[in-house]
Amino acid sequence: MRQAKNPFHELTETAILGTDRKPLSAILAGGDLGCTIAALGERELPQERLLIDQLTAISIAKKAGVVPGSFTCDLWVCPRETRHKVSERSLSLLIQVLTLEAKGSELKHFKIISEWLELCDKAQQRMPEEFVPRLLDWGRSLIEMHQLIGLCCGQHFDWLLSLNEDWRLTYTGKQSVDKQDLIQTFEIGEQKDRLQAFASMRSLWPEEALILLANSFEKESFENKAAFLKVLSKKLQLSDEPFLENTLKDRRKEVRAQAATALGAISGSRLQKRMIARANQYLSFENNKLAVNLPEELDDSMLRDGIVENSPFYLDSRIGIKANWLCQILSLVPPSHFEQKFGLNASELLEAALANREWSLVLSLALMAAAARFGGEMQQALLKREDLNITDSQAGLALLKALPQEHLENLILQKLPSWSQARDSIKAAPRLDLWYYLEQVDFNWSERFTREIIKFIIKESREKVPVFGHTFYSNASNFALRMHIVAGELIDQINVDADTADIYRRNALERMTDTVKLRYDIFQSFNNIDNQQKGPTP
Repeated sequence: MRQAKNPFHELTETAILGTDRKPLSAILAGGDLGCTIAALGERELPQERLLIDQLTAISIAKKAGVVPGSFTCDLWVCPRETRHKVSERSLSLLIQVLTLEAKGSELKHFKIISEWLELCDKAQQRMPEEFVPRLLDWGRSLIEMHQLIGLCCGQHFDWLLSLNEDWRLTYTGKQSVDKQDLIQTFEIGEQKDRLQAFASMRSLWPEEALILLANSFEKESFENKAAFLKVLSKKLQLSDEPFLENTLKDRRKEVRAQAATALGAISGSRLQKRMIARANQYLSFENNKLAVNLPEELDDSMLRDGIVENSPFYLDSRIGIKANWLCQILSLVPPSHFEQKFGLNASELLEAALANREWSLVLSLALMAAAARFGGEMQQALLKREDLNITDSQAGLALLKALPQEHLENLILQKLPSWSQARDSIKAAPRLDLWYYLEQVDFNWSERFTREIIKFIIKESREKVPVFGHTFYSNASNFALRMHIVAGELIDQINVDADTADIYRRNALERMTDTVKLRYDIFQSFNNIDNQQKGPTP
């Protein structure tokens, strides 16, 4: 489209939108004024300075009675929007969250903003065009959210990217970069960029990524080696085994341990078979219990396979060094192997392990670590044993974090104190480890789970001596972020007593209720019909 425009109006529009969104156009005008403006444009100054100088020249000319000439330019017009704008209420809530984040609030706003964008997209709405640049700037480093940001910006997303090279490279560069660019970044880039390039290569061209890493591996520092192996471990395949087997020869135990962890996760790998062969030497089933035969020495083959002198994972004053080696070996063997070998189910195998009182601690820790790594029926068998406190050890915490969400929620709900149910005419004592369990895991709570926890918090908020404590106070805001949105329907029932002498309790409950209310307000702003646009917006 061709259109004649007044140069003063054109420059004013550029000043309002900014030179990033609307590049400074060449101004054409007649007579001395045209020569003056042309001379300004020839100076090597920042675009913003040239913009101000040209506006100044035209303003002075207008005051002197000189009317600037018009000019003709090509306009890149944004396509017509097909989505409604978000309501003013929705936008004001997002601005509130972004403002809190800019002030350095301790709350993790990423999740709330992510929820806002998801609700916006689900409602088929879009960000007002004047707010799009701010959102684009905010989301630069959040690569996993770029697609969602693009959807919520409507047609203005592609249009503004076409006008701003920086945004274009940020939001589309990594998607369109070719293989050679990734290889070059891996070879000469900074370590952070090299890791990202390797991760992209691994996702798009896994075999070539492995070759690239193998060719440079020996020249890397041990810290870099471990970092690359962690990236490699996120998407393992059997063809990775030769490289990882060779990595087991590395002189640094940290690198060997990382390679062994990766190999242990590859079903049927040679390392897994070697660990099974070792475990068969050290474990047998006799007289309805597991019998233990400790390794005599930490030989070269064990060192090569990532077994370390004294793994901190099993650091316990009750466990000796040789027992530590055994734990490391058994943790790399699927429990299903012993179930088949001894003809036992998971519960029977665990019972046989605990029947050996001398080695019950060692065997239970090893089974916890193996169940966390390989899953299977052993997970449930361990959870059914009330005499095993899984949060007392690193192996137990690893199991806790590996549980499917349904099993995890059921386990935590069992920790809710039962004040109303009498046991032998004595009220049940509270189990304060409830909050510690919740602190150790990070997942989005289901509606059922949220209701149960909120109902308990409501009740305790009205008690003179509530079952909260430091762990709850420290994590109240994080708990609020994980709750299902249904918490907003119940949160007003929590008693936040401004007169309470316990300032920690009051502050924690206020942080929790404020966070839940903010999330619920955002949810309602997208689901309240009165807040929706009545028709399409241009």
